[in-house]
Amino acid sequence: MNTTLQNLKKNVLILLLFPVLGFSQLEVPFKMRYQGFVNGDMTVIANNIVNRVDYNNSSNVPYYNHTNSAQLNDEFDMQYIDIDDDEATFSSSSAELFFENPSRKKILYAGLYWSATYKYNAGIQKKAEKFAATNPSRDQFRDVKIKLPGQTDYTNILGEVIFDGLNSKAEKDFAPYAVYADITSYVKELSNPTGVYTIANIKATQGTLSGGSAGGWTLFVVYEDPSMTGKFITSFDGFAGVTDKSTDIQFNGFQTLPKGNVKAKIACAALEGDCNLIGDQLLFNSSNEKREFTTLSNSLRKNSNFFNSCITIENKYFMNRFPDSKNTLGYDTCLITIPNANNSVIGNNCTEAQLRLKSSGDRYFMFFTAFNVEVTSPNVKEVVVSEPIASTDKTIKSKVEIIKNNVKLVPANNEMIADGNNKSISATNRATFIKGIEGDKSKKPLEIQILNITNQPKGYYIVANVFASDENARLFQNFLGTKGLDSKSFINPINKYKYIYLDKVATETEAVSLYLSKVNGTYEDRIWILSVNNATEIIANED
Repeated sequence: MNTTLQNLKKNVLILLLFPVLGFSQLEVPFKMRYQGFVNGDMTVIANNIVNRVDYNNSSNVPYYNHTNSAQLNDEFDMQYIDIDDDEATFSSSSAELFFENPSRKKILYAGLYWSATYKYNAGIQKKAEKFAATNPSRDQFRDVKIKLPGQTDYTNILGEVIFDGLNSKAEKDFAPYAVYADITSYVKELSNPTGVYTIANIKATQGTLSGGSAGGWTLFVVYEDPSMTGKFITSFDGFAGVTDKSTDIQFNGFQTLPKGNVKAKIACAALEGDCNLIGDQLLFNSSNEKREFTTLSNSLRKNSNFFNSCITIENKYFMNRFPDSKNTLGYDTCLITIPNANNSVIGNNCTEAQLRLKSSGDRYFMFFTAFNVEVTSPNVKEVVVSEPIASTDKTIKSKVEIIKNNVKLVPANNEMIADGNNKSISATNRATFIKGIEGDKSKKPLEIQILNITNQPKGYYIVANVFASDENARLFQNFLGTKGLDSKSFINPINKYKYIYLDKVATETEAVSLYLSKVNGTYEDRIWILSVNNATEIIANED
């Protein structure tokens, strides 16, 4: 296509977008999916799932043209990528998760997203701006398959639909969708989580579609590495058809370093950010300091064309994938460091920030973002405490000897008991209870209660309540069930109380992250951390 015709087509597309700018904005509000403090970091891997087909190339052949001469996805016949030679799959692509010093890394969280434009299974362009379905059926798109590193068979994954554009007045011509699945448990079971991840059977429109057919998948990973600095990491998902009316996403619950350079990163995934249609922007602001929004960019993502059909890590194309197209024809994933020379964008002791999505021309669909900032994390390493040594006939009273890093470990022999009409009463006259981390205002440390119970699995329990009555405990668990929470319980043989807990994890870091994030945003009432049968230095004082 000559330059004049291509520019004309771009101008027509931009004009066609303007009539819907007034109402095609935030379809699904962005909500927190993950939040935690970790000595470690976050990363992403991704790939697209549809690619161009022409007389020279099949869809499995990478499309490397990421220049001003590149064509748009609605100028191509778009077909499924399918790399796996497996008759049970109709689409598949892969990407490799790679770590330096992998033996130090431990996966804490893995969230998988997939998204595509999917009005019908297949279509053609009959004339200018006139499209018709050749296969008008549209299947459900919640289930995909994943082949994990070192495995030969696929695992079926059923996701949670974030948004389906077929039911949206503003988006029905494109019918974009976005789906999420938590695959943390699958990844944690691997002896080695690094290697090739293959995602299959993601659905998208094949052929041609108004606005173009696009689709792909993104895996967001949070990992622990004790040799790394502390980070506050939050991820969000929702769905925004981004136009000239900006959409803001708020980050809070953290505090940047009190002095020194502040380091922060943003990860994103979006659909339909065309390579050669400009105007889309990603802006950042540390709002509590009332600074101006900064337009984010790097060498591959310009400040007036941030979402431009590519998958990048910092200033490099992410090429550890197959196919490794530089131009992913409408699917974007990135991880970018926020430029912050002299803390000009995000300063010391900052506690709030905003991400702003905006476009003056090219329309894009944003469904995932994550924020990562270096902080002083509340780890509990090297804390020396006293601990109650419990048996069925004797309890040795003890006291806390040292408090470090705003975390205090306390004996669990004086519980707050909920009973009767679910009114909390104190089993003994305790001066303090779980107060959480309230920053410099309160100076009160996070308390982690400790307990030894014979034959109880060791770990860190996120406790929601303690009951003396079995019936009240049962009613409370039924109540949690109505909120979609799968709680469990155990009985402390010392005091005969039943402990209702929402989760159990292996490490203090994971427990603190769950506590501070309110169990990843699923539980707003009081919770506390109970350390059971974990080795600590015991300094007991027998009265």
